[in-house]
Amino acid sequence: METKTIKDSLLKDKILSDVKSKITRLKVEHNKKPGIAFIGFMGVPLGKYNIPFHIGLAESLGFNVFDETQDDDIDEADLFNKIDELNKNDEIHAIVLLQPLPGHLIPVRIINRIDPAKEVEGFHPKNMMKTLMPEIAEDAYPMCLPTALYELFKSNEIPVKKDDEWVLLLDEEFFSNQLVNMVTRTAFIKAVPDNNILSIVNRKSEKLQNYCSRADFLVVVTKEPEYVRPEWLKKGVCIIDIYSNLVKEIPSKNDPNRLVPIIRGGVDVESVQNIASAILPIPGGLMSIVLAILFRNALHAYVRSL
Repeated sequence: METKTIKDSLLKDKILSDVKSKITRLKVEHNKKPGIAFIGFMGVPLGKYNIPFHIGLAESLGFNVFDETQDDDIDEADLFNKIDELNKNDEIHAIVLLQPLPGHLIPVRIINRIDPAKEVEGFHPKNMMKTLMPEIAEDAYPMCLPTALYELFKSNEIPVKKDDEWVLLLDEEFFSNQLVNMVTRTAFIKAVPDNNILSIVNRKSEKLQNYCSRADFLVVVTKEPEYVRPEWLKKGVCIIDIYSNLVKEIPSKNDPNRLVPIIRGGVDVESVQNIASAILPIPGGLMSIVLAILFRNALHAYVRSL
């Protein structure tokens, strides 16, 4: 069995190209650009790479970017005040809280402070409720993660059959992190068809390998790089790797004075060759499409404000 490694650059490029062309057209029509603010922290893992990457990509698409990089030791009250300022700023249409946060901050409290109309990833509790129960209120922005999965599966013709079993493997700390726990559960309750089976398993569970061996779709969210062993897996499983781990930094080939990150997910792509039917890897894979949809939602927030 040949394993398909899915890094759908065509889909990502199409979404980003559509966003850029629409921003260009709207700027001509309204003499105004959509505004997006990034709240980030340089001292967290990958922070020094993620913040400039998000800012650079947003600027290349035509957004008016607000760099709201904060001190790692900022207290909650000061961060709340900063978020309140961004909420009130009519030039800002989308606010993105880059993860992870410094350990003393409680992620679900911080995301809850953001105006739901400007929180475009689908992480705000009110937005998650709209995702789960659309009958209650209109879902202004589709939650990025399940939307990305749907679009990737569609573009790559990945079949999902009746009674397929989905297993979500999470680190123990992600169960206690209310935001990660809520986001993961909400996203995959939305993404997994009603006629499929969904299990969420703690990485420390004694039954972990048993669950992995049954999975038709294995979703891996772990801070342990390349943790999943190929002998745990069912032949033909589709693997969705989500969490990016910085394993080391090496000098750039083009500029030896500049370091570049080496990133790995919870699954070693080479180790699952000829076992998995497909893998959405780290880096790339699902998360690159999630980012593209985030910018599409940010543009939609701007359009709604006009």
